[in-house]
Amino acid sequence: MNILLVGRHHGRARMLVPGKQAVVAVVIALASAVGGAAWGGYQLALQQVAEGDAETESHLVSRWRTRLVETRERLANVEERAEHEIDALTRRLGEIQARALRVDALGQNLVAAADMGDQEFNFDAAPAMGGPEAELSGENQSLADLEDQIDALDSRLRSREKQLALLDRLIANREINNQREPDGRPVSWGWTSSPYGYRTDPFTGRRAWHTGVDVAGRDGGDVVAVGAGVVTAAKQKGGYGYFVEIDHGDGLQTRYAHAKELLVSKGDIVEKGQQIAVMGSTGRSTGPHVHFEVVRNGNRQDPKDFM
Repeated sequence: MNILLVGRHHGRARMLVPGKQAVVAVVIALASAVGGAAWGGYQLALQQVAEGDAETESHLVSRWRTRLVETRERLANVEERAEHEIDALTRRLGEIQARALRVDALGQNLVAAADMGDQEFNFDAAPAMGGPEAELSGENQSLADLEDQIDALDSRLRSREKQLALLDRLIANREINNQREPDGRPVSWGWTSSPYGYRTDPFTGRRAWHTGVDVAGRDGGDVVAVGAGVVTAAKQKGGYGYFVEIDHGDGLQTRYAHAKELLVSKGDIVEKGQQIAVMGSTGRSTGPHVHFEVVRNGNRQDPKDFM
């Protein structure tokens, strides 16, 4: 390679012939310059890529944070709804348990009223159930299925409770009617000494109408009410001597005469079989006995039909 040098003033030109080492140095210098420029461009490119990746990474992190917050909010809403549903089911369960206790109580009352043993109807024990093991284990029930079953059970309990309550009232009314209806003998111990109807009067010897039944016994024996009711009279009354009258309702009354002592007063409520007087022979009487009468709507009935 030749280098031509031209002077500015004299116009003379000189030619230089560089040596081989100089040429190599120039080439190396040019290569170094080009390489430096390329390396700088490469580093600049890496920096730009890094900055772009940082922006992308920051954007992704922001998006995931937003999704995480939304997920947490949805989870909190689900937990809140679940708690409300559990509270509602708990309240329903408490109501059903209370109804079940009432049904058990009614059932026990009915068992007692019907005089049935606990072995046949034991409301304190769980109902006996069983059966062979199912071939399939079955599927888990959903919350909606459980709510439907609870609703159905609640409806059945309400229906049973009404039915048992009605039956309890019917039995109670029947028991009240049984208590009120005269039934049995007016003494704890004794025998019939004179029937209802015509007889020979023990004082006059003439044929006379006897309005009741005489039940003889020992002096001081028990005189008992043959039915529950309200005492409408407890006093001394002429030939009846010491006398008790009980109103059983529905126009039905019973009377007990010739007592030695009265144990009840007017207005008292008496039960069936309760002692109301002490047997004696007061009034028009020949010995210790009870003159027993039954009156329905003002008309005397034959006490034998009630004894």
